[in-house]
Amino acid sequence: MARWWTGRWWALPLAVLLVSGIGFVAVYWVGVLTIRGQVVENRALGASDFLDRPDGLLSFVSIGTIALSLGILVLIGLASGRYRGIVRATGVVVVSNALAQVLKYEVLSRPAYLDDSSANTLPSGHAVAYASVLLGLIIVVPVALRTVAAIGSAAVLGVVVVQLLAYGWHRASDVLAGILLVMGTAALSQLLYSDRGREPGPARGRPALRALMIVSVLLVVAIIAIGIVATVDRSIATTHVLLLSGQMLCVAGVSVASVITVLLQRSGTGVVVASGRLAGARR
Repeated sequence: MARWWTGRWWALPLAVLLVSGIGFVAVYWVGVLTIRGQVVENRALGASDFLDRPDGLLSFVSIGTIALSLGILVLIGLASGRYRGIVRATGVVVVSNALAQVLKYEVLSRPAYLDDSSANTLPSGHAVAYASVLLGLIIVVPVALRTVAAIGSAAVLGVVVVQLLAYGWHRASDVLAGILLVMGTAALSQLLYSDRGREPGPARGRPALRALMIVSVLLVVAIIAIGIVATVDRSIATTHVLLLSGQMLCVAGVSVASVITVLLQRSGTGVVVASGRLAGARR
């Protein structure tokens, strides 16, 4: 008698949810609640070109454009027949953006360790807006286009996070916290409403995803190397080096987030057990 064998499909989404939550708290603690963290990030801001108005991709963020983007995601999901994906993507966009505003303005605060009156800016609303829509795109597109969507999302998000720091709109901790928030929401949506056994298909684009992960690892290694050199010779830790390091770290974060979103969708694939033999999809 055939039956659905789900295995431990929930392991990856649960792990991503826990790591995202712990990472969010850690980023907030180090970047906002410690004097050293505030000093380093404020020094990095010294190399930013402060703009009163958003420029580039940042100028497109508004409630209206988020709603329009969500409508486009729904249409893509309907066209590809990914009805559960529509629910998950909608949840990611709505919940993560709403939660970001509540956390930033109602829950979290920024201690004035450095005698400044800066308001709390963590998590970055712009980072959350772009990440939720672009990672939502990965969720609703057909399986064959998922890797392409992941690479495209990583590229666009990479530009966004670089601009956020370069224009002085946010610190690296704000951006990383925003990405972690969206990742956690995506993992939670997969736990609550997965595609178990509903979407068979072969795994595709693995080399491209590996390349994206390798880029992320290389960026992190480069940041660690800069940190080691800077501890030996503090003259290396200029404002521009700190800004560049923050941008590299954020780009690594969005690359990892794109790959993990693809893997989360694969974790929901069910496997059929018939006559004691595994028959079914793997992707």
